[in-house]
Amino acid sequence: MTRAALLDLAVLASLTAAGTWFGGWWAIPVLAALWQLLRPGAPAWRAGLAAALGWGVLVAREPWAPLARLTSRVSGVFHLPPGGALVVALGFAWLLAWSAARLVRPLRAQ
Repeated sequence: MTRAALLDLAVLASLTAAGTWFGGWWAIPVLAALWQLLRPGAPAWRAGLAAALGWGVLVAREPWAPLARLTSRVSGVFHLPPGGALVVALGFAWLLAWSAARLVRPLRAQ
């Protein structure tokens, strides 16, 4: 990836983390859709990666001991390996952003 692409990724990840912190999970598709409209040439997977990175930063801010207990218990409820719930959460952020970016792509072409 070029420096410009990495900068775009870092900016969108920061916006996603801030949007989630202040507005909740629904900020992810809104930000990804707006980003895709502003950057029509950017691939949709980049918005998904930025959302997963943004959520990863938010998760990393939490204390590790309670988070490890929580993810192991939630993973056990869903019959996932330890830490699987964390992967599912980051995957949810990825899918929210990717799908929103893909949905608005045809709007930009008009």
